[in-house]
Amino acid sequence: MRPGINPLASQSTVKDLMLASAFLLAASSLRAQPPASELRWFRGNTHTHTVNSDGDSPPDVVVRWYRENGYQFVVITDHEFLTDVVPLNALLGAEGKFLVIRGQEVTQILPDSTHPDRRRQGHVNAINLTRVVMPQGGASLSESYARNLAAIRAAGGLPQVNHPNWRWSVRLGDMLDLPDSTIFEIRNGHPGINSLGGTDAAGNVALSTEALWDSLLSRGKLLFGVGTDDAHYFTRPWDRSAPRPGQSWIFVRARELTSEAIVAALRRGDFYASTGVTLGEYRVEPARISLTIVHTRGAGEDTRFRTEFIGRGGRVLATVNGLAARYDIRGDEGYVRARITDSNGQQAWTQPVMLRR
Repeated sequence: MRPGINPLASQSTVKDLMLASAFLLAASSLRAQPPASELRWFRGNTHTHTVNSDGDSPPDVVVRWYRENGYQFVVITDHEFLTDVVPLNALLGAEGKFLVIRGQEVTQILPDSTHPDRRRQGHVNAINLTRVVMPQGGASLSESYARNLAAIRAAGGLPQVNHPNWRWSVRLGDMLDLPDSTIFEIRNGHPGINSLGGTDAAGNVALSTEALWDSLLSRGKLLFGVGTDDAHYFTRPWDRSAPRPGQSWIFVRARELTSEAIVAALRRGDFYASTGVTLGEYRVEPARISLTIVHTRGAGEDTRFRTEFIGRGGRVLATVNGLAARYDIRGDEGYVRARITDSNGQQAWTQPVMLRR
């Protein structure tokens, strides 16, 4: 008889106990957090530029756009510049309603004679840091990630690995040593980021950012996926070739709208990424995952929704149509995450629940 198992327990009870044991090792949204009744969803963007680096608009214009377009927070991430958010919050912030968070993009560029550009780029955002972090360098992108992430943490910030397919710079092996619970961009709104991957004339394959995510998760590497604008241009809303605002974002579940609460939720993976789909509820229980869909941007009364639950190797475990979806955990999936797509192409991605028996 196995210790700790009542021999009179039903088969379903034993299965529930086994699943609960697997979930005790899960490393995403099951981490200790406040009761659901105390949490709220906050919409935000963690990758935004102003004239303080390579954007076209001053910080107050940028911040005003997000406040007036349904966001609750925005992180200003100029290259190698820490924009002062105190006057921005004094001018445009509102307690519990809108918040500006300080940040920076660390612009790491390394020489590489094997790359067509003769260099490779591994940019990393720093969220809510206290001082500017200059690129730390390294003999490889993997080493530079380690150095830059350590420097960002030493400055009190939360690292975010940006657009791995920018200039086809980052490869799977470059991300294998990233610490668990690192956040990275699975969807970047910049029109030249190559999020969908591609194959060159010589047959060299670069994975889509979502397939890259599944490859890392399948190796037991837990990363959390964010959606961002990477917005640079606020004066050309008609120009689809420009990196404009409002392309992709996250909904963060936190107790309150403060920098500390938002960063804490990002650290524990309590958020989802979206290009237009909004969830009403998302629950992870010992034996199931369930969610409901509220609406999507530009949705009509005839809009349809498909939820795919995805596991090891990027395999679709189940597909559910409609405004509510549920997946019953078996325990051998490796991980489970959800991708929601509407009939107009808007999407959302939940964070993976890691299952380690």
